[in-house]
Amino acid sequence: MTIFLNNIIYIINGDDMRTFYIFKINNMFQTFYNDKSNILFKMLCEIYNSDSDDFINNFRLFEQITLPFNKKIFNNYILLKHGSDFYYSRKDNIHIIDSAYEVSRLTVNTTHLKIKTNTNINSFIRDIIDTKESVFVVDFDNKDYFWIDEINSLTLA
Repeated sequence: MTIFLNNIIYIINGDDMRTFYIFKINNMFQTFYNDKSNILFKMLCEIYNSDSDDFINNFRLFEQITLPFNKKIFNNYILLKHGSDFYYSRKDNIHIIDSAYEVSRLTVNTTHLKIKTNTNINSFIRDIIDTKESVFVVDFDNKDYFWIDEINSLTLA
């Protein structure tokens, strides 16, 4: 995939990249599924893989499970964290970190955040940890999922 940003071409190789979808979870669902994350993952997979026939029912379920992100606030938060970094760039709701150690692209949507990255624990995941939000992270392709608060200081060291 090629991304044009500020007249610079970024090539993101899909083979070495992971795609994380980040959902802000409703407090009731978070309390109930905190220790049953596999069930929450299965529900989100069902919504993610659904066809248009079930769109309305799946959308209603999605609205019950998740809370919206405030795009303006979150975009400003990321800009404040990385705006002065040499390796950071932004175009609208897309934030890119392109350093010697990490290539990550964060897309901010109202319904979810999407991170495409070459690292498991990247700068944007660290930023989300700092928000103290109740978020659930899913990599649908690799069938991987976790609560953001499960990442501890040992993981980040």
